[in-house]
Amino acid sequence: MAVLLLFFMLPLSISASGESSLISPEKASGTVGGGVILTFEDKYKNLSLFGFLGIINNKFIEPGCQLSESLFILLFLNHMSLKKYIHFFGCHVSYLICGTHDAFIGVNIGSDISDMPGPTEIVALLKAQSIQHVRLYDADQALLLALANTGIRVTVSVPNDQLLGIGQSNATAANWVTRNVIAHVPATNITAICVGSEVLTTLPNAAPILVSAINFIHSALVAANLDRQIKVSSPHSSSIILDSFPPSQAFFNRTWNPVMVPMFKFLQSTGSCLMLNVYPYYDYQQSNGVIPLDYALFRPLPPNKEAVDSNTLLHYTNVFDAVVDAAYFAMSDLNFTNIPIMVTESGWPSKGDSSEPDATVDNANTYNSNLIRHVLNNTGTPKHPGIAVSTFIYELYNEDLRSGPVSEKNWGLFYANGEPVYTLHLTGST
Repeated sequence: MAVLLLFFMLPLSISASGESSLISPEKASGTVGGGVILTFEDKYKNLSLFGFLGIINNKFIEPGCQLSESLFILLFLNHMSLKKYIHFFGCHVSYLICGTHDAFIGVNIGSDISDMPGPTEIVALLKAQSIQHVRLYDADQALLLALANTGIRVTVSVPNDQLLGIGQSNATAANWVTRNVIAHVPATNITAICVGSEVLTTLPNAAPILVSAINFIHSALVAANLDRQIKVSSPHSSSIILDSFPPSQAFFNRTWNPVMVPMFKFLQSTGSCLMLNVYPYYDYQQSNGVIPLDYALFRPLPPNKEAVDSNTLLHYTNVFDAVVDAAYFAMSDLNFTNIPIMVTESGWPSKGDSSEPDATVDNANTYNSNLIRHVLNNTGTPKHPGIAVSTFIYELYNEDLRSGPVSEKNWGLFYANGEPVYTLHLTGST
């Protein structure tokens, strides 16, 4: 309690420049348990922390909720603003980036590689590139051991071929968590579990047990007292969003409502993210020339070339934001308005066959460089400006064993020998 009272005594005054104060003067948005998007204007800028919490408690907290000693005050971090939200367990103003204060860029690590680097080599590359967030498509024991004591935040995955067993048996789920999570924490910093990958579109026969699998995995974390530090969700293809432009009219394929609605209830109750795979490359390729290449690559557009949502009059300068906002609007269509989005895959191939002329090194470098800048600037989207969308780039290595067109083998930032496919600064620096 003493630490909490220390934070209570910190003033929240704002300088004109915002350089030396705990809160910058810009307005910022957050969400509350009731699902209302809040905007904090300059009128709150000179409040003490007591005053600010009073406004939060009186105006924005659901009836019956009480502030408690579990309140985490996070505004003291570097140049924090109110967009770096406060989190209350039970009756919460939730982070829109699933437990982090700013957006991050992570990298997916696939293993369909004929000369797969060893765990030590992989970790050495991650360290050399200052990569602090990785997502695995399984829970490779050797790699999890190699990641121990590095501080790198790790997302592990239940592979699709294990999903049916876990979704049908609480005991199987508990054993999976014991073997792949409990055995490795806290030395290995596991922060999330992906239950399956694009299940609705790639393994639809498992869709009926997806939410059960998610709940069983979460229950095992609760039993181990790990549910606050390790979040559970399931990545989805953005193709489950229909009528996605303009974003305001988007909705999820209603075939999947019996899965999506209980899943959203779970995500809402646990403070977890909707995980979404966003590929402007495919949107561009499948648009038959309707989507300009510059719009897909985050290149600057003149105002008259920006896409405008006729219902909201919001302007879209890139495909990525339009897809993310389509997901926000699609959730709203199901009456869920306070679930954050994390992009679990996004990228651009560096090589393609004759039918893929825009899969080039230059375009891949342009897309991923611009994506990194966009995410790390906490730009947000037109619907939720300033609300960051953490993103994992697909992917660390080219996977030469993947089937399909040439592009499928060439999404990596590096070759298997550790040489870069192109020069990319994963921290957003120039």
